[in-house]
Amino acid sequence: MKSITACAYALLLCLGLAACETTASSSGIQPEIARGQFERFKALAGDWRMVDDSESPGEEATISYRVTAAGSAVEEIVFPGAEHEMVTMYHLDGPVLVLTHYCALGNQPRMVAVPVEGNLVSFQFAGAGNLASIQDPHMHDAVFTFTDEDHFQTTWSLWSGGAAENLHTFVYERIAD
Repeated sequence: MKSITACAYALLLCLGLAACETTASSSGIQPEIARGQFERFKALAGDWRMVDDSESPGEEATISYRVTAAGSAVEEIVFPGAEHEMVTMYHLDGPVLVLTHYCALGNQPRMVAVPVEGNLVSFQFAGAGNLASIQDPHMHDAVFTFTDEDHFQTTWSLWSGGAAENLHTFVYERIAD
C-alpha cells in the first residue's frame, strides 16, 4: 500500500512539474531574461537618494538595496527608519522575477516581471496578502527604468476602487561611498 501511495505522489509531482514547464514555455517566459532582470536589481546594492523630491517634499527620501540569502534575494528599503518605511523583496521564482512589496498601507502586493526589451523591468500585479478586495487601495504595478549604473527611475501605480488612481514616480541617484 505504501508503495502505491508513493508511486501516486511521484506521478502527481511529475505531472505538476510538466504542467509548470508547459505553462512557462507557452507564456513566452524565458529564464535568461528573468536572470538578467534579477542581475539589474543585484547591481543596485548600496544607498540611493531621490533626485526629484516632488513625491516627498521636505523629506530626505532615500532607498537602500542589499543582496541577501546567499545571493538569491534583493532587499529594498524605502524611507529607512521613517514611520512609513517600506520593504520590497525581489527574487527569482522558477523562470520569472517576482517582488513582494511590504507596503505602509498594510498589505503585501506580489508582482511578476514581464519580458521587456531594453533598460526597463515592468512588474504586473499577481495577488496580495492582507488585501480583502481588489477594490482596496494597493500598489498594482511598477516599472523600473535603468538609466546607468548610478541612476534609475521607478513608477508605481496605486490602485483604489478597482482602477489606477495615482502614479508615483521616483528618480534616484547612487550615494557615493
